[in-house]
Amino acid sequence: MVMKQMRSQMKVIMWIVVIAFVVGFGFLGYLERSMERGDRQKLAQGIAGEVNNQVITVKQYELAVREAREEYRAKNGAEPNEALERELRNEVWQKLVSQSLLSQIYRRLGIKVYDDEVVSIIRNQPPRELMQDQRLFTNGRFDIAKYRAIAADPQNIPFMVAYERQIREELPKMKLQMQVLSGIRVTEHEVQARFQEANEKVRARFIAVDLGRFFDPQAPVPAEAVKAYYDGHQKDFKAPERAKLSLVQFPKLASAGDSAAARTKIGEVAAELKAPGASFAELAQAYSDDPGSAGRGGELGWFTNQQMVPEFEKVAFALRPGQVSAPFASQFGWHIVRVDSVKYENGRKSVKAAHILVSSKAGDETMAGLRTTAEAFAEAARKDGFDKAAADYGLQVFPTSYFQRGSYVPGVGVFPELMAFAFDEKPGTVGDPMENESALVVAVVADRKKEGVPPLAEVEQRVKMLAAREAAKQKARELAGTVSAAIAAGKTLDQAARDNGLAVDTTGAFSRNGFLPRVGSQNEFFGAAFSLAEGAISGPVATDQGVYILQVVQKLPADPAQFARERDGIMQQLYQQKQQQTIQQWFADIERRSKIKDYRAGM
Repeated sequence: MVMKQMRSQMKVIMWIVVIAFVVGFGFLGYLERSMERGDRQKLAQGIAGEVNNQVITVKQYELAVREAREEYRAKNGAEPNEALERELRNEVWQKLVSQSLLSQIYRRLGIKVYDDEVVSIIRNQPPRELMQDQRLFTNGRFDIAKYRAIAADPQNIPFMVAYERQIREELPKMKLQMQVLSGIRVTEHEVQARFQEANEKVRARFIAVDLGRFFDPQAPVPAEAVKAYYDGHQKDFKAPERAKLSLVQFPKLASAGDSAAARTKIGEVAAELKAPGASFAELAQAYSDDPGSAGRGGELGWFTNQQMVPEFEKVAFALRPGQVSAPFASQFGWHIVRVDSVKYENGRKSVKAAHILVSSKAGDETMAGLRTTAEAFAEAARKDGFDKAAADYGLQVFPTSYFQRGSYVPGVGVFPELMAFAFDEKPGTVGDPMENESALVVAVVADRKKEGVPPLAEVEQRVKMLAAREAAKQKARELAGTVSAAIAAGKTLDQAARDNGLAVDTTGAFSRNGFLPRVGSQNEFFGAAFSLAEGAISGPVATDQGVYILQVVQKLPADPAQFARERDGIMQQLYQQKQQQTIQQWFADIERRSKIKDYRAGM
């Protein structure tokens, strides 16, 4: 029994897995890469992709997909739908890329796993969940002898073999993490500085010359001022490589035949439900197209009104507990709903229900026709030009705005294949049909701009606004300078403010990490406040919000006793932050040096 529990939890209880480190490999399947679209020659050679010239074979990829699909089926009691299948295949790809990169890194760093290490872990480091199992305790404490006894039982050999396999897989990751993070140190000075940032405080009075006093976004800005600002701030306008697409979409809409088939299928399910001994949960697992609830027997849990689409809500809230509806349609397809319970809280009705969904989606025949049309359009676009082909087919062309690598495609969303196409192909290239959850997409690379500073004409509106703000800041500085000069001549803060039509604001106690109305947070104002002596008045202090003159009224030192209580926690927090920063930098280096080629577009 204990080993059965061990088998079910093996994948999540490995003591050796360091999640914060290893999870970073998840993004490596989407590194800057060459998407070798339609590379039939590579596929004909049985190659699905390459990671730094290390091959991922089609056989290896398809086997991993099949295993992932079987795991999904076992967990959810149903086949993954089209969208989940795409997600599953991409997750498999990312995992294979991660495994390939890890194996290369292990070789480069000389990381190996030795048999005696594995044996020692198996004997002395039981899975954490088993260490909490009361059946393995003696006199209130975990009994390692009991664990070793069940581990040595011949009946448990399959489970121990699985445990050994996972140890051999995860142990190198731990060694890699130890190498990457071995140089991290946190000094006492860093701990004290962090504590003071949060707990040393001041109170201040200040005069604010807001930029809004002089800034009018509608006012014209002289061309020479725009040009001067652009020339003097080139680094502020540097942009990464950007691409622009034109595309057409072929929506995956259900045909009349598809809709009729869905209506027929839901009718058949309704008939099965009426049979003696029929199980709603089993039929939901077998037939429902709702991936979120099918594996749970259609269970939706509790919901109130306005949480479901109107058609669903109308039916569900009209049923009594135990009743099952007749089939009805919504924008998602055809439903049968069963209400299990009803309750009222603060006068509001809630329903607990389950449902079976048969979606009205494009069927295989419809999708085959759609793909044929999309492929024919792509050929016509290459031959006659994209816009002419779109006009001939009666399609609307959607031009995107410029976007950068690794973001999203404007108007389309996250679409890795389309993103790779935009940056890997030459302008003017028409792509093969690409598919996401809602449509087939055919695109042409309309333009691509290299990394660098765009021409003034391209960023002129932004430059005008920034130039106008800079002019406003200069006027604010001049007024603040007048106020500062009056204070230097002997006037008080209040007198100088009043003489110039300004007011004095008073703060409460604030820390370096605080926020102040009319000031903001963690800007030059805070630096001045904590550098001034108590009672001192600053000169003009400029921020993006305005220009300030401030007087420190009171300095409140941090409490040494509080520091003693919090010191260890702050040190641990700083150590974890340094770990995360080091890991991010390490991954950035891996990303920069890795070349991943994905040939799956032709599969």
